[in-house]
Amino acid sequence: MSHIRSLIFNIIFWIMGPLWVVMVLVPLSFMPSPVPMRRAIMMWFDAVFFLLDIISGITVEERGIENLPTDKGFILCCKHMSNLEALIAYRRMPNLTALAKAELFRVFGFKQVLEKMEVISINRGKGEAKDKTPEIAQFLLAQKIPLLLFVEGTRIPVGKRKRLKSGVFYLQKDVDIPVICASTNTGVHWLKGSPFNRPGTIVMEYHPAIEGGLGKEDFMDRVKENVVIHSEKLMGIEGRDDEGEARSESRSPGPV
Repeated sequence: MSHIRSLIFNIIFWIMGPLWVVMVLVPLSFMPSPVPMRRAIMMWFDAVFFLLDIISGITVEERGIENLPTDKGFILCCKHMSNLEALIAYRRMPNLTALAKAELFRVFGFKQVLEKMEVISINRGKGEAKDKTPEIAQFLLAQKIPLLLFVEGTRIPVGKRKRLKSGVFYLQKDVDIPVICASTNTGVHWLKGSPFNRPGTIVMEYHPAIEGGLGKEDFMDRVKENVVIHSEKLMGIEGRDDEGEARSESRSPGPV
């Protein structure tokens, strides 16, 4: 029965999502204010989580919300295993932005949506992200908005690890901007490469900001502890090494 429910949810999600973008978000992106479009995004995300609950039996629990700044820009480093981390973060922080490859800004309609969301264009192949880090950090502080970063760079299956990208270190190196890490167990319930979702509670935990002034190695160790290792604890697994497998423990089970 849970497999049938998963298929029903995924059919709705993958058909209605693109239709909502084309028929609602793109037209709203041409309005002078970004507010209507952002409200429409929130409506769709609320519908997704409602459907997850009543169809797939998946609920969301957020912990450490008090660690998220409400009066300044900051960087949110998140574990990335499914399509849900960005949705959860956006629903909590509707002014959230992200980094996106410049090619996406060449697609008419999608370009307007990204610009209205203040998504930051990056030519990743040219090493531009590292060169623009002070500019990006200053932009976040000036606009008082959070930036979502998936420090693993791509979705990682449960039980796998990938060496973290160090761009977040350079973003905060010369600018006093908070870096908040988020751990999660989304991959246990929204399985990468599978049409089936697993009922249960998704946990998204926001950790206190990493203190400033750390060297690169110490800083990235803190990010790894909060983003990777703590996520594995939430999932009931214990990791081995980067680019390697993770092993199960005896107990049961973040550019965009």
